[in-house]
Amino acid sequence: MEPFDRAAATLAACRAVLWRLTEDDLSRPSPCTEYTVGEVGQHVVRSMVLLASVAGEPAAGLAAGAAAGPVGPAAGPAAGPVGSLEEQVAVTTEAALAAWRRRGLDGTVAVGRSTLPATLAFEIIPMELLVHGWDVARATGQQIDVPPEVADRLLSCARELVTEDKRGRSFAAEVPAGPQASALQRLIAFTGRVP
Repeated sequence: MEPFDRAAATLAACRAVLWRLTEDDLSRPSPCTEYTVGEVGQHVVRSMVLLASVAGEPAAGLAAGAAAGPVGPAAGPAAGPVGSLEEQVAVTTEAALAAWRRRGLDGTVAVGRSTLPATLAFEIIPMELLVHGWDVARATGQQIDVPPEVADRLLSCARELVTEDKRGRSFAAEVPAGPQASALQRLIAFTGRVP
């Protein structure tokens, strides 16, 4: 599966989880102990804005239009001017994907303090969507599903991206997944969550 197809598959899977959220779900604790469900969603929105900027998209307008303030689970008056969490994730992810399509996946890019091959930096998009989509699904009694080859490829990318110096800051220690674990469960365990 090609990189943009992987991103599309993980966006669809994440949106399916976010679409089912209720207002009450947003304040639930998540497997990311420092975040509620709503805060996990906002983290994904901010990540997509950052990843769009890595590919050359001006972040200011995108951030102002999609990540301003709290949201409700569905579009409408209760959701406020920025729409649902599902819409915010979709809009910012689509903007990030469009920026990467324009830029292409050749060469290297700066991501924070690191310089990464563009192909690897791009894979942060589907990894964020799948891992944090799993966080939201787990917190709200849902499932998230992607083809095994998607999770397997993202696990390979995670092994390159999640280095020991990132453990304890951005990621908890790897958790044993067990010999019968699926590709998704191995990815989740590698990122420090109990599958």
